[in-house]
Amino acid sequence: MSSIPNYYRLSKHVKNWLLYFKRKHEKNETTRYITKGKNLVFDVPPVFFFVFKEIFMEDFYHIDDLLSHIPNNATIVDIGCNAGYFSFIAVSKKEDATVYAYDPMKVNTDLFSNNIKLNQHLDKQIKVFNKAVTGIEQGSIQLYFDDVNNDSVIASVFENFSEKNNQVTMVETISLIKIIQENNISTIDLLKLDCEGSEYPILYDSPDIVWNYIKHLTIETHELDNEQKNTKALTAFLESKGYSLEMHQAENNCYSIRAYKNA
Repeated sequence: MSSIPNYYRLSKHVKNWLLYFKRKHEKNETTRYITKGKNLVFDVPPVFFFVFKEIFMEDFYHIDDLLSHIPNNATIVDIGCNAGYFSFIAVSKKEDATVYAYDPMKVNTDLFSNNIKLNQHLDKQIKVFNKAVTGIEQGSIQLYFDDVNNDSVIASVFENFSEKNNQVTMVETISLIKIIQENNISTIDLLKLDCEGSEYPILYDSPDIVWNYIKHLTIETHELDNEQKNTKALTAFLESKGYSLEMHQAENNCYSIRAYKNA
């Protein structure tokens, strides 16, 4: 019975949702889904199935409530975009939105870019960048990742984020303020962060001016220490910047935070 809400949410967001029951991911096959609302086509290879499930079925971001607070022509910055499923569900419901999406793992942005190509003119609406986002300018940064299980979801700038991250590489970076400047963004209607611990340096280290641009945030937080890299410290920080907050604990033991400025 516990799966019924997940199936219901899937049917709300995905046009060909019954295809899920063919369980192609269990047969190591890619599934091609179509969103409801604005019909967007996208592929879900087995290795990305759990990311798809988190967004479209478990509703980690409480997507309908979240998107009800931003305009149809919203500007969204998606940090830790992975394979792009958050961006796709957002654009399917906010048809005139513009998305700037960033991820340090090339395997993620390659799939994201390929999914965009499946949809005519979507490349004019969603821009994808293979870069890690930082709070301050760094040029490049070390990224720890798992090359045994091909689990690109847990890649992190923190060496001890996951014991599965057995390899390290250098990746190009861009700061949050530079994202705003390079893309001539006047307002970020929604800043989404799902970046395996980088939520802390991105938000803590960015110059104060960035807070003039950001109306809403949705953040997956991870408990990394008892000092500043934890959900309690981050919520206090966001409140000090003038945001009201809602918080939920998810099935993956992380927290989902929505932060918003009152009109």
